[in-house]
Amino acid sequence: MTLPRTASIVIIGGGVVGCSIAYHLASRGVRDVVVLERESVGSGTTSKAAGGIRAQFPTETEIRFSLEAIRVFERFEDEFGVDPGYKKIGYLFLVSDPDDLRAFEARIALQRRLGVDVRVIGPDDAGKLVPALRVDDLVAAVWGPDDGLAGPAEVTSGFAKRARERGVHIAEGVRVTAITRDGERMTGVSTTDGAIAAPVVINAAGPSAASIGRLAGIEIAVHPRRRHIFFTEPFPQIPGPIPLTTDRASGFYFRKEMEQVLLSPGDVEDIGSDFDVPMDRGKMDETVTKAMHRVPILEHATIAGGWAGLRPLTPDDHAIIGWAPGVAGFFLAVGFGGHGFQHSPATGRHVTDWIIDGKPSMDLSLFDPARFTARRQADGVTRNHPDAE
Repeated sequence: MTLPRTASIVIIGGGVVGCSIAYHLASRGVRDVVVLERESVGSGTTSKAAGGIRAQFPTETEIRFSLEAIRVFERFEDEFGVDPGYKKIGYLFLVSDPDDLRAFEARIALQRRLGVDVRVIGPDDAGKLVPALRVDDLVAAVWGPDDGLAGPAEVTSGFAKRARERGVHIAEGVRVTAITRDGERMTGVSTTDGAIAAPVVINAAGPSAASIGRLAGIEIAVHPRRRHIFFTEPFPQIPGPIPLTTDRASGFYFRKEMEQVLLSPGDVEDIGSDFDVPMDRGKMDETVTKAMHRVPILEHATIAGGWAGLRPLTPDDHAIIGWAPGVAGFFLAVGFGGHGFQHSPATGRHVTDWIIDGKPSMDLSLFDPARFTARRQADGVTRNHPDAE
């Protein structure tokens, strides 16, 4: 299919966020939308996501994004014709430090005020939720029974399918080579398949957000960091389903996937790339050590394989959503830090409302792109999110 030469909106990035935005724009009548994906839809960071969906966030904005997304996932198959495999298996955070538990108190109060079912339970109750869990070094656990998971590939496919049906042109295997401006105003993009003139360009490029920003002549505070996930051979000794369980002390997290166990050491590494993500087999040893400490029975499991993905982090661990400072027509929806999948339904709607109505339908100042131009981080280092998927 020939790439259009003009569009009202070009979206760079065909992951779950870009496809959600495209679907929502088309649903509100914007037909000449073009999505540019350098590989295939959902093949980048989206394909490496663990699929977790939770409302246990520290800010009201992120909690509201989660609650809106959960409502979409609950009806996703009916609305999009794709079964995302959505299950409410719950999220369980294991806490071994009393100070860490106290730090949860304010966020739990906020979550409950917004209608989230979240509870502090004792170590023994945590052990009942996850058989074979070591709990003798825990002081408590934080349990969200309504949290869960779904398939990132299936959700992305659903958004892309409905977007195409509504007239969106999704071009795969097309790389953006330049972003064109007339002074401070966006005019379009150049690609490996030719140029597209467009007054609005949306950067939804995930880990490549900063690279795309530089094409437009601006710096975007998104720093891709590598994280590994490994999976075992079938391991019925731990019956499923079990919650997505995170050890706050080590960052290690795990869950069952069919008969296998998914394991991550919770690593966050700078590998100096926003595209190629080689797997470090040495991370397997770290994962096994953490796994055997928390779930000793996993000593008898066999690691069958794994993968590495990139988490696009920002200096304050919050996403960047809004118009890029200094460039009219350049919109940013990036830096989700591993939460882009679960927040994609809300992101798509709110970005669409903002672009079409001239303002977002809720306060999104938490995600203001200008916050980093006002206070630059000297070294660009982000802290690890031990509870991120």
